[in-house]
This record gives sequence, C-alpha cells and structure tokens, in this order.
Amino acid sequence: MGGKTTLLLADDHALYREGVRELIGKWDDFEVIGEAENGLEAVEFCRENNPDIALLDVKMPLMDGVTACGAIHRENPDIAVVMLSLYCDSDRVLNAISNGAQGYLLKSIYAHELRDKLHSVLKGGAVLSDEAADVCFEVIRAQRFTPPMRDAGMQVMLDMLTDHEKELLRLVALGASNKEIGERLYIGESTVKKQLNAVTTKLGLKNRVQAATFALRSGIAE
Repeated sequence: MGGKTTLLLADDHALYREGVRELIGKWDDFEVIGEAENGLEAVEFCRENNPDIALLDVKMPLMDGVTACGAIHRENPDIAVVMLSLYCDSDRVLNAISNGAQGYLLKSIYAHELRDKLHSVLKGGAVLSDEAADVCFEVIRAQRFTPPMRDAGMQVMLDMLTDHEKELLRLVALGASNKEIGERLYIGESTVKKQLNAVTTKLGLKNRVQAATFALRSGIAE
C-alpha cells in the first residue's frame, strides 16, 4: 500500500474527534481525511471518499455506529470498520461484529496500542480490546461445549467447502493468526487473508468471529 493509510473519524463529541485527529496527525503512516458527527454522515463520507479505515463511535445520533458499520460494510467491504467506544457489553460487541466490524476497541486504549491495532487491521487481522475479546471468548466457549448443529442448511454449507477450506476454518476457530495458519498450511499470510475472505464470502459470513463460530457449531473444529 503506497502513501498514508486514510481514515474517517466518526464521533459526536467534537473535542474527542479533535484530540484523536491531532494524535493521528503526529503519525507518518496514517492520515485522517474526514470527520463525521453521526452515523449517517459516516456512511455518506465512506460512500464518496472510500477511506481505508473507518473509526466509529458506537453511540451517535441519527444513526448509531453499529448500524453505520453494517451499511458501510455492505456498500464497500474493503473499508475496515473499527469501533471505538466507552462501552463493552456483549450486545454492542457482538452486534458490531455481526455487522462486519473488523475491530472493537475501548477509548481507554493507549496511543501506541491504537497504532499497532490499526496496522494489524491493514494486514487483515481482527482487533479487539481485552474486554471485547473476553466477550467473544465467552460466546465461542459456549459454542464449543454445545453439540454441533448439522441441520440441512448447515450440511449444504459444509458440502460447499473443500478439505483445505475446512482446515482453514478449523485453525481460525482455534485462534490461530494468519501467520500461524500460513505456517501450518505452507502458504503466505496474504494468501491466507485472500482464502479466508473467499471462504467467508462463499458461506455468507461477515468476519473472522463468525467464521470461527461456524466452524465450532458445524463440528469442523471438534
């Protein structure tokens, strides 16, 4: 990727937006190219300007961040949406992920951590604060101890997959990173990212967490 990574910053608190914009302005690899104070403005900006990453607050007027995330993801899945929030309850975290968010971070994050997380997003990784990761872990752990659900619809989805794709999903469900998956399958990280995107698209899934949940519920990751 040449040049700076472009970002949209959406938050209804002007002072917070100003602070984050000034922070990112000190970095030589990221650039805030737009701001929005509600979800509707965020969706419209992404539609017209196509930033690399959209940083969205969860609670915003007119349209909340989670709804905006879903609209942005549907219109342009190449835009990585990362939620920045004060809140980390299970409903918000899981709804954001279900709507295509690639990350969920708390506003208490340190500046250097935010920068590192954004770099991980660019490599195709899913980034979560420790608190959000705990929420997802509890859901996945519950699925792990639930008997596989192999109804007719899920069996059709399983029949669509090659053995290689099933192994890819199994490793995702076990929490392996793209690098670790590549080492296990003897392919590069970029190839892992492309193949995982292809599999999730084939199955109608939106992100890595949904892929892991599918692998657990279908029995792939038994």
